[in-house]
Parts: sequence; C-alpha cells; structure tokens
Amino acid sequence: MLITKLGHSCVLVETEDRIGLFDPGVWSDQDLIDGVEHVDRIIYTHEHPDHFDIDMLSRLVAKFPDANVICNQEIADKINNSGIDVLVRDESMCTVKFTSPHEQLPIPGSKPPSENGYHFKDLFTHPGDSQSFSETKKVLAMPFIGPWGKTGDSINKVIELKPEYVLPIHDWHYHEQAREWLQGLLEKSLKPHNIQVLSAKSGIKHKF
Repeated sequence: MLITKLGHSCVLVETEDRIGLFDPGVWSDQDLIDGVEHVDRIIYTHEHPDHFDIDMLSRLVAKFPDANVICNQEIADKINNSGIDVLVRDESMCTVKFTSPHEQLPIPGSKPPSENGYHFKDLFTHPGDSQSFSETKKVLAMPFIGPWGKTGDSINKVIELKPEYVLPIHDWHYHEQAREWLQGLLEKSLKPHNIQVLSAKSGIKHKF
C-alpha cells in the first residue's frame, strides 16, 4: 500500500487492486492531483469545499471515466444535479463507511454538514472533520487543526484508538514552520504509545 498526501485533507491510497482518492477539494494541491495516473474510487467525507469541489470532480471524471464516487446523499444530490456522468455509491467492496460526525462549527447559526468516515481496503481510515469517531484501521488520516476542535482532543483520540500510523491532515491553515512544530509535538506525544507519525508534507509516498 502506498499513501500520498496531496494537500490539506486530500489523500491518495494505492493498493494492488484499487486506488482511492479522498477529499479532493479547493485547498488540495492541484499540481499533485494532476500528476495522479489512475483512480478507481473518489471518496468524499462531506460537502465543505475544502473536501468536495464539483469543478475538480468534473476534471477527475474526464480523466478517469471509469472511476466511481463514494459519498453521502447530500453530495450525491449535488453531483446528480450537476449532470456529471459518474456512478455514485454509498460504499463499495473496497470502502466501508462508519459513523464520523462533523464537529460543531464555531459560527453563530451554522450547522455542521452530514459526514461519513470511510475505511479503505481494511487498511486506511479517513474520518473527515471529526474527533468523535470510535474506530480505525492500521493507518489513520487525522485532522489536528481546525476551527471546530482542539489539537489536544485529536491527540487524545489517536491515543485512544491506537492506529499503527497517523497521517496529519487538514493543515492548509498552517505555514511550513507551523507544520514542523506540529510534527514535533505529535511525535513527542504519540511515540510513548508506539504510534508512528507520518510526515505531513504533501507528495511524500508512504509505503506499507
């Protein structure tokens, strides 16, 4: 399995028989996404534009016409209304959804969107913008930065679930020095629990 972060919360997961692309949104790295050579599944956790962008989906479907989309009903409705010709599913043989609610937003009058977390090939887990889920596979993509949560709560969630590896995501908000600081903080916090922190730098392939 190869796992490559493509900016913010976008992650490419490559296994022997399936390749999944998670949450390609407006804050993803477009150049890295353009370099992807094959995708079987495009998986969206929720409809916020930093995770789901209809124009980017249109480009991906044009490049990978045999790819399927895995998403919730709210996103499925947006895709169907857009006229994009792509097969949309709730889950498939390579993906399993799990309960992973979006955290409450710190904006008066705002409501969090519907959200699913997804496991991919029983190896990788993407919870979207959640700290309130209760399961993970070997590799967990975890948001540690967001206006809806505290970094310490995310660290505690990782310690609770004990994945073998954690990939920091949802970090468009941080400049490079801040990412380096977070990387050190996570390594110091999680090493005593035998959890290895993967580099959050985009474009690095992690092989398992």
